[in-house]
Amino acid sequence: MAVLNKIKHVIDKIFEVISTIILAVMTVLVVYQVITRYVFNAPSAISEILSQYLFVWMIMFGSAYVYGSREHLTIDIIKDKFSPKVNMIVEVITYIVLFLFIALVCVYGGYLYTMKSAPQVDPQLGISKAILYSSLPITGVVTLFYAIYNCCKSVADYKTGKRQLGDELSGTA
Repeated sequence: MAVLNKIKHVIDKIFEVISTIILAVMTVLVVYQVITRYVFNAPSAISEILSQYLFVWMIMFGSAYVYGSREHLTIDIIKDKFSPKVNMIVEVITYIVLFLFIALVCVYGGYLYTMKSAPQVDPQLGISKAILYSSLPITGVVTLFYAIYNCCKSVADYKTGKRQLGDELSGTA
């Protein structure tokens, strides 16, 4: 579990930095877009499309990060009523099902769609649309790691007697 913790920490930091950079670049692009549109009355199509691409990437990175840190929306009121062993079994089954879904839809399906869209070129940016769609399989692979990590963490927490109940901030505790 120590190796998984180190890997998770590195991935978390990478995702935090990349998401922060993307948000900063998007902010600059949107401010530029507003200035060129309303001050100079000459909107920039490139900044608009680029900010849309970056927005997709930021959402994908953010959703993977939130899933990995287990801060996504969850309703735990029923699951928290289970015994620790049943709770761990439900969590493991949930992570296995999510792993299969992410592997099939996000990674495999995302890869197929990325390859299918590779010949398409964005007219404003002059780059392949595969750059936009590649966010799905890339973040899908990381989400697969997070699913494995969270599954192992649930089992380790059960073995050590730690039980993750609903978060007090979520209103389900």
